[in-house]
Amino acid sequence: MNLEAKYNSLTIPQKKSKTIYNAERIEHYPFARIAVNSIGNPVILIKSTPDNTFLTQKNVRLKHIELSHNVECKITETDTSYYDNFSVIIFTDKEVHLRNYFFGIAENLIKQLSKNPTQREVFNIFKNFIEIFRSLSKTPSKTVQGIWSELFLISNSKAPRVLLNYWHNNPNEKFDFNADVEKVEVKSSSTLERIHIFSSEQLTPPKDKKVLIASLFTKQNSSGKTITDLINTIKTKITNEDLINKMLNIVSSTLGSSAEQGLKIKFDYDLAE
Repeated sequence: MNLEAKYNSLTIPQKKSKTIYNAERIEHYPFARIAVNSIGNPVILIKSTPDNTFLTQKNVRLKHIELSHNVECKITETDTSYYDNFSVIIFTDKEVHLRNYFFGIAENLIKQLSKNPTQREVFNIFKNFIEIFRSLSKTPSKTVQGIWSELFLISNSKAPRVLLNYWHNNPNEKFDFNADVEKVEVKSSSTLERIHIFSSEQLTPPKDKKVLIASLFTKQNSSGKTITDLINTIKTKITNEDLINKMLNIVSSTLGSSAEQGLKIKFDYDLAE
């Protein structure tokens, strides 16, 4: 599933209307469409089985997305037009890196739905999607360099599933990865000197606990890799959708309002390696 490529192949509808879309079905997921609206925004359309769940649900409008349920849309697919009701997610930002991040989250959302999702199922899955994007309006809790370094470690691990399982849900926890008896703390340096700052607790664990320090050199490089690149690498190595959701939630809550700029930054992968 490559939503970015499918979106780029679509032409913008000529008629100006909020509910007219040019769309393409997503292979293996007949309930879902990738679409473009009349102002060029990418749109995800989800068809669900009615169960009255949406009768009590409000539409959502956040900084980067708008989400509406049970909307009658006019869809054009390969020169054939028809009307149908969908849940509609519109990405409203023009920033390319943030848009590609949106596609990655949308792909994970679609994979979590059954082949014939009910309205309740769609609503429950969308709640996590909304929280991820709501986090992008909050104050950043860590530097872009810091979160990139942690993702770099996960992507290079022989067992990324294990590291993701023990990755901190709260960026302010004492250790980045904590399996109780074993802990890993990731430190990065942009000065090519391994000089880092630690708390006393990080350096003096109880005798029955083991702490490893991962020390990385991180330099910005225009031919390097972004946070989204590392996320995509990790997603090819694991199949657990809950862990992928956890990763996306942590990245969004960590970057917060710095995501729009932070997702553009590339770091030298070879140097870090």
